[in-house]
Amino acid sequence: MLPCKISGMNFYSTTVGPQHTLFGRVPPLMDAMRLAISRAAEQPLPPVQFADSLPPWIHNIADELTCTVFKGIVNMAPMGNKYHARKAGQIIGLLIRAAIFWSKQASVILEREGLTKLSVEQEKKLEKLIGWEFACAQASKLTGRPITTKAQVMKFWASQVTRFALHTAKIGWDLIKFAVQQPVEEVYQFFSGIPEGLKCFLNNDGDFAKTGKRTEIFIVLLIYWPEIEEMRQAKPPLTRKFLLDWLEKQEGKQVAESDKIFCALCDDISLDLAPTGHPFKTLQL
Repeated sequence: MLPCKISGMNFYSTTVGPQHTLFGRVPPLMDAMRLAISRAAEQPLPPVQFADSLPPWIHNIADELTCTVFKGIVNMAPMGNKYHARKAGQIIGLLIRAAIFWSKQASVILEREGLTKLSVEQEKKLEKLIGWEFACAQASKLTGRPITTKAQVMKFWASQVTRFALHTAKIGWDLIKFAVQQPVEEVYQFFSGIPEGLKCFLNNDGDFAKTGKRTEIFIVLLIYWPEIEEMRQAKPPLTRKFLLDWLEKQEGKQVAESDKIFCALCDDISLDLAPTGHPFKTLQL
């Protein structure tokens, strides 16, 4: 199951801002993860695109996820200019797994979640939640020229995806050609790395391969980051218990085993609601 419900309402159930749209919610998180993986892999940081407006606690979660969900990708990072046969095989395995996911499993997951058979009313709601105006602003920022329509946004992202796929395929093919020309032992290490890459990120069902309860809570927090940021600005200030109860209401299930565990996790990522150092009376459920 997908880890959240698509929602365009904040925790007050009032009119929402651009951060509550899909384009306002997701690209900043993807950018934060891209930066976190580069940091963890000790690689040069790419230019920040959308993550500069995110609060520190989100970047802290992104750093934590590099030790679980994205650990395999981090470990593939090159060490200088030295060729590493097993890592090269892992990269090829990861590319093969990504191709399998997009060609076979992505459509199955969408169908399973009921996103391929939306009613007219649901389609209208989803269209509103996408946030095309915000998407235009994002695409304009990346291209350096005005993009003002939905069609232009779709054309831009289609070209970006195509370019990325072709570039990645060329890198993979060049890597394979280079790998098979190496000494036998390195060829063996290369092919041994391929199955490791196949399972380093996604499992057989297309879900994250290495998740525990802690990681699941992190993912839920990231999904609702705009709402959580509103809670952090609330007057009177809210508490972590209020946040946990609200998250469990949205998810329709228990998110954390106890309030204590949830609060300890929030401590680890510096997620505070009631301002520290001020004896405000907090609002409880």
